[in-house]
Formats: sequence, C-alpha cells, structure tokens
Amino acid sequence: MNTDDLNRTYTRRLSELLSSADGAATLALLQKLQRAHAPEAPAPDADAGTDTVGVWRRTGTELVRDAGRREEWRYWADLERVPLPVDRRRVVLLGESAARGYFFDPAHNLATLLGEALGRISGLSDVQVVDLARTNATHVDLEATAHQAVALAPDALVVLAGNNWHNLDLTPGQMQLLAGELRSGGFGAARTLFHRLVVEQAGRTLDALAATAHAAGAPITLVVPEFNLADWQDERSLVCPVLPGEDSRVWLELRAQAQLHLARGEHEQGAAVAERMRRLDGGSSHVSARLLADALAGHRPAEAEQALVTAKDTVVSPFTLHSPRVLAAVQDEMRRKADEHGFLLVDLPKLLRAADGDRAPGRRFFMDYCHLTFEGLALTAAAAAARLADQLGAPATTTEELLSAQTRPASATLAVAHFLAAVHNSHYGQPAHILRHHLDEALAHDPAVAVHLENYLDYQTRVTPHWMCASYEKSAQVPELARYLVVSDTRLTGKLADHDLREEMVRALESTGVPTAKRYEDLLVAEHARAESDLLVDAAQAATFRERRGSGVGTRTAFLRAADLTSEFHLVVDEPTDTELRLTWRLPAGETDADTVQVAVNGTALAAQRLGTAWQNTELTLPAALLRRGRNVITIGWPLRAVDGHRLVEDAAAALERGTTPSGFPAYGHLFACTARPLAATRD
Repeated sequence: MNTDDLNRTYTRRLSELLSSADGAATLALLQKLQRAHAPEAPAPDADAGTDTVGVWRRTGTELVRDAGRREEWRYWADLERVPLPVDRRRVVLLGESAARGYFFDPAHNLATLLGEALGRISGLSDVQVVDLARTNATHVDLEATAHQAVALAPDALVVLAGNNWHNLDLTPGQMQLLAGELRSGGFGAARTLFHRLVVEQAGRTLDALAATAHAAGAPITLVVPEFNLADWQDERSLVCPVLPGEDSRVWLELRAQAQLHLARGEHEQGAAVAERMRRLDGGSSHVSARLLADALAGHRPAEAEQALVTAKDTVVSPFTLHSPRVLAAVQDEMRRKADEHGFLLVDLPKLLRAADGDRAPGRRFFMDYCHLTFEGLALTAAAAAARLADQLGAPATTTEELLSAQTRPASATLAVAHFLAAVHNSHYGQPAHILRHHLDEALAHDPAVAVHLENYLDYQTRVTPHWMCASYEKSAQVPELARYLVVSDTRLTGKLADHDLREEMVRALESTGVPTAKRYEDLLVAEHARAESDLLVDAAQAATFRERRGSGVGTRTAFLRAADLTSEFHLVVDEPTDTELRLTWRLPAGETDADTVQVAVNGTALAAQRLGTAWQNTELTLPAALLRRGRNVITIGWPLRAVDGHRLVEDAAAALERGTTPSGFPAYGHLFACTARPLAATRD
C-alpha cells in the first residue's frame, strides 16, 4: 500500500472518530491547547490622526456622513454634516441607545438636551456637543469610538453606557471555564462566573476610556445607567434553566404553590415558597426572585427591592436572550473606577431616587427597560451639565436650576414616543397594563396620534411586508417612527402575534370615540382566516422577539420547543364552524415514555391526549360552539414530567466545550406541525 492510500485510510478513520460528540470535544480541546501556546499578535498602534469618526469622515472643518456605510446611519445621530468650528469648545457624547434617546430620537436625545443645558450656564453658550452615541453599541464599539473622538480635540467626554456590556464575545478558554462551572455547580454557578467576566471586562473598558481621555486631555463625566426595577417584567418564556436530577420538576411544583399563595393574598407563605425555589435553582432563575419581590412588596419594601435587583441581574447569562440591562456589580465597578481615575460621576440610580422620594425607579423615568422618558433624559442632561460646569471654567450651578429652565417638548413628540414605547414593550412581553399606560399617555399628549395607532393596526395585521403598505408609508413620514420601524430591520418590522397590543390599541381608540373595533376585526379576518392555517408561523404563535427566535440561544431546531408548561396559538376564523386541528408532536425524553397533554380552546377544555416521546400525528375537532369570529386562542398544556437533569447539564457543558452556546432551558413539549382547517373545506 503506497503512502497516498495510507493517508486516505488515516484521514477517513480520523474523520469517523472526530464526527462523534466525544471526538468533536477532543478536537476542540486540542485546538484550545494549541491556541493557549500561540504567541499573541501585537496590538495595532493607536492612530490619533484618523479621519473616520463613527459613520462620518472628516473633511476640512466638518464631519460628512459616509455613503458607503449607509446601513449603519440609523444607529447614529441623524446628521448629514457635523460642523467642527475651531473657535468653540467641544464636548463629545459617547454611549448607546439610552444616550440616543430611543423613541425620541432624532427630535430629542441626550446630546441635544445636554447642549441646551450647557447653553443655560453662564459662559458656556459657545460649547458644541458632538453626538457620537450609537444604538446597540457594545464595549468594543465604545472603545473604538472614543479612540476616534481624540481626533476632534474634545475639551470633555460624557459617557452613558453599560447596558450592552454583557454582550461578551466569549473566548474558547472562557467557554471551557463555564463548562467546568456547569459541571460542578449547575447553571447558577456558570451564571456567577459569567457575571464576573462581565465585570472584569467592564473594568478594562473603563481603564481604556481613562487612557483615551488622558491622551486627549479631556476629563470624563461618567453616567452610571439604571434599570426600570419597578415595572419591568422579564418574559414568561424565561422560566428556569435545567436543574440536576428531578429538581426541575420540584421547582415547577413550588412555582405553582407560590403563585397560588400570592393569588390568595398569603404573602408570608408565598415568600417562604419563593425562598425554597431560590435555594433549589441556585440563583439561576429570575422567577423565584420576582415571586419573592411580589410577596414582600407590601410589608418589607427594602427586601422586595433587593429581590427585584436580583431578578434583573439573574437573567443576564450567555444562555438567554433578554432585554439590555446593567448589572448591579457593573454599576459598582463604574463607581470604583470613577474614583480610581478621577471621573466626574452622574449616578443615575441615586439621582432618580432622590427625584422620586427614594422609590425604586419605574415608568416616571423609563419608557421600557433602560430607555429614559423625556423627564429622565432632561434630568440626566442637567446633572451632567452641572458636573461639567467647573471643568469648563463656568460658575457652579445645580441640576435643579438647570431643570427649572427646561422647555417642554412638543405634545406630538411625546405622543409618538409613548406609541413607540407601547410597541416595543409589547414585543418584549410586557403585561397589558403597561401597554395601556403608554397608549393612554400617547393619546392624552396628542389625540392626533390616533392615526399612527390606526396605521399600525393596518400594516401589522396585513400579511404583506410593511414596505408594501400605504399605511406604513404614511407613518414613516414621521422621523421618530421611521427611525424605529426602519423597513430594512425585519426584527422590528416582522409580523408577530402581538394581539394583546393591537387589541389594547383598539380599546384606546374606541375610548376616545374613534370607531375601530369592527374595522379591525374585518381586516384581521380578511387577512388571516384561511382554508388552512399554519399555527406555527410567527404571526400565530410568536408575540415577542424572543419567541420568534425560538425562546433562546443555542442550535435552532426544525420544530417548536415549548418553553413553559403552556403554549398558546392564535387561530383567526370568519364564520365559526367545526374545524380540524392537526398536530405532529411529541414529548421530550423523560423518565416515562408517555403522558397526558391537555388542549383547550378559548379557555374551555377540549381534549386530553396521550402522547409519547416518538413523533405522533393527531387530529382533533374544534367544535364551532367553542370558536368565535376573529381571534381564538388554542392552548396546549404540557405535562409536568421528571427529566434527566444531570444528562442535560452535561450536554450543555459539552456544547460549551465544542464552542457552541446551549440554551440551558428545558423543553416541555415539541411541535413539528400544527394546522387548522374548517371541516367543510376538508370535505371539499
């Protein structure tokens, strides 16, 4: 046998061995070992003379937006040209969407309000604020933009960032460490390690900003971000990661007990059960902390608020998709680094509390999870301007003095912002009363905003893309709407099952005398009542961004994985008639091969179906008597079954070793197909 034949034999056998799960893990470990001993590439030399700043290029005494980066424009200030007069002092704002003034941008943002506040201070009317805040900016983006800003010779830097700093690009070594923590302590231990990695990176980012500021000779005013603790609720599909052994089943039983106690007003008993849940999940689920906060809210408010902080932080991990937020430990690191580097500090958590009677921050200052109301933006800008006054050689002033002269924004601007907030909150799974708050605020500020609600009901209900709808074209004439519902971003303009939002819009419009209900129902029926309806499409089952993604990170599957013990699907019918429901489904592997699944229609029990772990086709009849014209809710109740938690934790750890991120959340049921067809159509 010649050498070529031997090589083919070797490589064939090697590929066979490496194609197994153990082989892939072995190869990954060998690659990490090699990488650990490879020399690091030298860091590139800093280029303080760069002509690129964000999406602009420097041309003489102005920045001009780069046409080659048009797709990025919407993340930055909506400015074609930024004059850079040589006879004015310059403050550069760095940050993320909270600094962009999400929902108010481009009409108002932190940069414009900061400029107005500085203009109200004697001797600072000549100061120019250059807006380099970028929506979705990570710590990497922030450091790069700060480096570019040195070329502008700033007199001061203002930084509002930290909500996106949990978006780490994990190294193979870090993923290996997380795998080890998973094996030794479960998802709670892995989450604790991840938080430590986030804090360490935050420290490095703040050190890099300090070095950049030193090179530029420009002091930094650091704004510590805050989170909407009082009102924000994480999505119901974020339940609890896999627990060892049978602990997942026990935890779910305890959750049901705690919810029952709270529903009965038995707060002490509810708190006791929530504490048991926390001990069982090891700090891996926000649900137990949230239940504890609800139980303590009425009589132990300080402990309840700490539980809300815990719930907010617990969600942050590489295993979940969640709304942006800043960890409490990162806030502490910001304060520590501000002291170490001599940053001026605007501590939003303390500032917002002082302005609101020491209450946990909520909807007064937040439009959603971290984006500020106009009042919150104005307060932040005034506080930053007051801190900058001394650095820029102006007389001392107070935040209160600057706020007292703040002009109120146009009513139409406030109305549009609250309308957009309702849409955004809905797509992050917020409850109906929050959507109602923003819609009512929108109409109270400017009744003319009703046209945007009507337009949304039209283009979001139609099956055609937004850009093909005349109603969307009308709305897109408003800069704030066009900036948020940008047609090229299918995440923001995708068709979702946001029926709660749309029905709240109908309610709000009807309450102001705008007849909408019949027109909306007719449109819904015309667009979605079909001879055969696929109930697994986004518009029938995904009410949020996360649900459209499959309720988590990790490998995508060709079937729907139920993220909780109940799954909801929305069937639109015209005239109610007996309808055939066809399902291809199964139960995930567990200790038993079969169990009972419950199916309900509009809250009425329909059938109890025995289901196993092999794929099974089932046909059920939805009686006309249980259906109604318009939207109908079909609910599947999955059985509470014991799973092999040890195996699932090991599978997740092995995935990390191979360089992939597992979801970590168990599935309670699998659906490959779910269709509904009127029986009359079936006979035809």
